[in-house]
Amino acid sequence: MALEIDNIVNKHESALKKYRGFYIFADSLAIFLVLYVLFVLFNMRDLFLMFSTFEPYTGAKYNILGFGIVFETLGLIFLASAFSLIFTAISYYMAEKKDAIALLEEQYPVLKERLRTAYDNRDMDNVIVRDLIGGVIIDSKPLKSSSFLDRRKLAKDLCLIVFMFSLLAYVAGTGYQTSISPTGLTEVVAKIPFVSDSNKDLYPVEENGGTTNNESQEGLFGEPAVIVVEGTQVDLTIPPGSGEGFTSQEEGEQMNKSFTQSALVNPEAVTSQAYYENLPEGYRNVIQSYFEGLAEE
Repeated sequence: MALEIDNIVNKHESALKKYRGFYIFADSLAIFLVLYVLFVLFNMRDLFLMFSTFEPYTGAKYNILGFGIVFETLGLIFLASAFSLIFTAISYYMAEKKDAIALLEEQYPVLKERLRTAYDNRDMDNVIVRDLIGGVIIDSKPLKSSSFLDRRKLAKDLCLIVFMFSLLAYVAGTGYQTSISPTGLTEVVAKIPFVSDSNKDLYPVEENGGTTNNESQEGLFGEPAVIVVEGTQVDLTIPPGSGEGFTSQEEGEQMNKSFTQSALVNPEAVTSQAYYENLPEGYRNVIQSYFEGLAEE
């Protein structure tokens, strides 16, 4: 008789675990579809463009089961799956879980207290226990494990799943999306680790070659360097990006002079041919005598 009461309780307990598995699967699928549809409607795929870790993979397409799926779609599926499992686990952990004996006694008052007492004392062998177990076995024959199935809960999950599938098909067919995007939350996302900030100091280039930076570029190279040559001011500021140091900003004709090698001469000292060209008249003999005297010394 003890073995028979064990078989009754184990059969109903196994059915109860199977039904709870159905609940978990239905809840997970419903939550996954709800999250995925929301992610698509609110352009959550743009979230991967804001992280430097995912930048090399954005736009890449992967062949899975014959379907080409882009990286952003895979990312949204992964996020929706992870969140749905987390939410389902939390709800299942917080929900009140009753064993098969408690549910049977709740649904069949005739077995209240008797079923649990008979199961707990099944290893005892006396007249009272044998009589109790025999009565419980007779009263439990009409029990069906299907009574544990919460059809209302499954119906709600099924309706939600069908509705989400229909909405997802509509969104995929029409391409409908809202104007809301996570790119509008750049200030919040910038505080998250691994966010790409390599381009935060760059400015988009405009058509005229400038940038959208509103900061004044005046005085970038300091005060202009000016020198005076024979009474004329010459600007010697450094042109941006020239890399050649100070160069005169005066314009003039470009001269292309080729190098001409001089002829071989005697290494001994010779008198310059232009010695008398610049000497003033009247002092030419005096200056010549002076330099000749220096040469003799």
